[in-house]
Amino acid sequence: MFDKWQQWDVNPIPEGRYNIKRVKGELPEMESTKQLVKLIAGIYQPNMKVLDVGCNVGHYLSGIRKKFPNLDYTGVDAYDYYIDSAQQAFANDPLAKFAVKDIFKSLFPKNKFDIVYCCNVLLHLPDFRKPITNLLESTKKVCFVRTLLSDHTNIVKSPTEEEYDGDGNPLNYWYFNTWNKNYFIDFIEKLGWTTELIPDEFDPTTIQKEFENIKTDDADKGTRVVNNIQVIENVLCNWVWAKITPHQ
Repeated sequence: MFDKWQQWDVNPIPEGRYNIKRVKGELPEMESTKQLVKLIAGIYQPNMKVLDVGCNVGHYLSGIRKKFPNLDYTGVDAYDYYIDSAQQAFANDPLAKFAVKDIFKSLFPKNKFDIVYCCNVLLHLPDFRKPITNLLESTKKVCFVRTLLSDHTNIVKSPTEEEYDGDGNPLNYWYFNTWNKNYFIDFIEKLGWTTELIPDEFDPTTIQKEFENIKTDDADKGTRVVNNIQVIENVLCNWVWAKITPHQ
């Protein structure tokens, strides 16, 4: 039984629709894919194992494969629809494996991965602490997380429809949460890890073009750009990459 904020279980198609087009080469790779590839390239060595948590249909792998054709990849997501789509899309890739896994539960505690990454997931969760703990439990060398961090925490429930309970709470909604960066870092520090924050890189022209000309589904319009800042609905997107490594 999924919670009401898990709209990907209710209607997974809108988000997956554009991502599967990226896998097929019908749309260009995301700006965040380009930066992720650069981050991985800075530490990757042959025979390293990579885990993608919240992999959706495997669209990040498409960009990674261009530079690392022999990379050992595992992708996990909480929703069957995405994993089924990914398995079909990468059926001919012998080095790609996919599985259904819940980030709120232990992932691979006895099978650690050299590189773990989790992109554009934590902002959509009610809390980051258990997910981060599970990510690091499966990490051997480095974990990359792309999410929204700033000087203040903002918990945002964005309704998917104008229906509310008696207290005014939306019946169905997405989370678009931004966490205080110091609180985020302090929590990770207490787990025995060090966090380096890396600025997000993107071409605003590319993102705005997608918003205006490609993403025609209101359920997944993605981000637009206002004064060189990405915006989702009414939320300013302070995207940040966290590079998390064990204490030396």
